[in-house]
Amino acid sequence: MRRNGLPIQSLLLRTFLPAVIAAAMLLATMVYTWLSGTIVDGFDRKLVTTSALAGALVDPADHAALVRAWHAGGDPLVLEQGEAYRRNVVPMQQIRQKLGLTYLYSQILGGPQDIEYILDSSFGDDHSNVGYADALPAETMAGLRHSQKTGGVYVSPIEYQEKWGLLKTAAAPLYAPDGRIAGTAGADVNISVIRVATQNALFASAMIGIGSVLACLVVALALVRLIGGPITRLKQEALRIAAGDFAEPARIRGPREVARLRDALAAIAARMTARAAQRRDTAERHERAADAALLGQALAADAAPFALLAHDAVRSVAWLAGDARDPAVGLAMLAMAELGRTIARDPALAARWRDLADLDHGACLIRDHAAGTLECVGATSAEVRVNGTPVALVAGHPAPLPATAHVEAAFGDRRFTLPPADRP
Repeated sequence: MRRNGLPIQSLLLRTFLPAVIAAAMLLATMVYTWLSGTIVDGFDRKLVTTSALAGALVDPADHAALVRAWHAGGDPLVLEQGEAYRRNVVPMQQIRQKLGLTYLYSQILGGPQDIEYILDSSFGDDHSNVGYADALPAETMAGLRHSQKTGGVYVSPIEYQEKWGLLKTAAAPLYAPDGRIAGTAGADVNISVIRVATQNALFASAMIGIGSVLACLVVALALVRLIGGPITRLKQEALRIAAGDFAEPARIRGPREVARLRDALAAIAARMTARAAQRRDTAERHERAADAALLGQALAADAAPFALLAHDAVRSVAWLAGDARDPAVGLAMLAMAELGRTIARDPALAARWRDLADLDHGACLIRDHAAGTLECVGATSAEVRVNGTPVALVAGHPAPLPATAHVEAAFGDRRFTLPPADRP
């Protein structure tokens, strides 16, 4: 047997979701690339600005004096305690701390290695004393020479330095008192700082990607419900009608074609409802006719419009049927006739005549031999003959009755006599 195809909503989801996820991943990648580039560019700008500011703030005369004193054999610790060093390095320390940079210093080319540090804003183990010699990567050295030659600001890529680790460096010219470029002011940031910022950018990109996926998923689900929902509901309505429930299909919001299909289903349901009602009416008429014929035969054979439910020295109770044209009354006649025969076989049941008598489809006449009364129960009134004289009985008002009176109840052209008390 051929397998059924996918539901339309599942098919739409399978179509939309890959596109949604691909679009969200592309958006997150673009955002991360842009944020990462913006972060690196921001650090470049910060390093360029800081190194240029430091180069401008350093007093050329103080810096030149520190260089001469070092070359003349001065003690670095003594030089760092001097006024010339302190009034230049303190602003650099404040700038480095405010901007969150790793290193901020001044340097000159030459010495036993590539450069010598003069001013250094760092503390502790990272501090370089006046005249501390250091070797730098070849690319950085080329950039420093170019900056010192042209007066421009050099920005290095992220480089590994044996002592300082992975750094990104900017160097701006630092001038001597005579106006020539005597060295450079350097600003460094450790790669860990950039990595933290980049990781934050990655996290932000991931959140944007997740948010985009969720937003696109909501939109996709809304589209699936908008497109597939009406079709699915129409399918359910059609299956319901095919199963035999011909109620009018519910109103479905959707495109014009959906509304037309719904109206067509409603017309089909209306026609099937009319045919089902017609068949049901025909079957009910036939069934009623058959029941009436059967009941008529049963009543003609066995039923009587009255039944004696109790008869002793104390009282006599007779049940009188209502309108015999009612099939329910006919059934009650059959039941009361059978009850009368049962009580005749078991007189002890006569005491429960009120519980057993059908007072919905008939009434009871009670002849109280001890009190000498005649009473109607189960009907508002009844017509009887006492010694041939018509007497109207009203429910709840027993009528006086002589012990030897002849009581006759009429039912059509037939009569029923309520017997007097049994004599021992």
